[in-house]
Amino acid sequence: MKLRLLQKKDIEACAAIVGQNYSKNWEITSTAELKSMFSNAAIRPIYWVAEDKKRIIGFAGYTQSWMDYNIYQIFWVNVLPWFQKKGIGKKLVSKIISEIKKNKKAYLVQLTATASNSKYYSKYFKFKNNGHFGPKPYHLMSLSIERRREP
Repeated sequence: MKLRLLQKKDIEACAAIVGQNYSKNWEITSTAELKSMFSNAAIRPIYWVAEDKKRIIGFAGYTQSWMDYNIYQIFWVNVLPWFQKKGIGKKLVSKIISEIKKNKKAYLVQLTATASNSKYYSKYFKFKNNGHFGPKPYHLMSLSIERRREP
């Protein structure tokens, strides 16, 4: 398995993963969001895909916050159902966090997670659970990026 940046030709395969994990409506919504990586917007999302034998098996995205350019959000962490629980989502999130850390001024990463996934993000990445919202409920999670002080 390898991780690489999303290419335009991958959009349909990634959206189909969302359709399998959620619904046809979410597949349509995600298609538009995936396409926005290739737009001329001031802040565009960046997506990474997990590929196995030239087949997309998962993907995840992130973007800078509009409110504070040193805060980032991770979203659409999705893996094909029969590849789940094999560490693919963990590798995607790890890759994204390492990419975010390349911005020396980044200090916070946020994401939303279901109750069961919030435990996963707390355990493996040390995300803090900042509370829940919505009818499902979802949990707002945050990870502080600590920087070494220059001598």
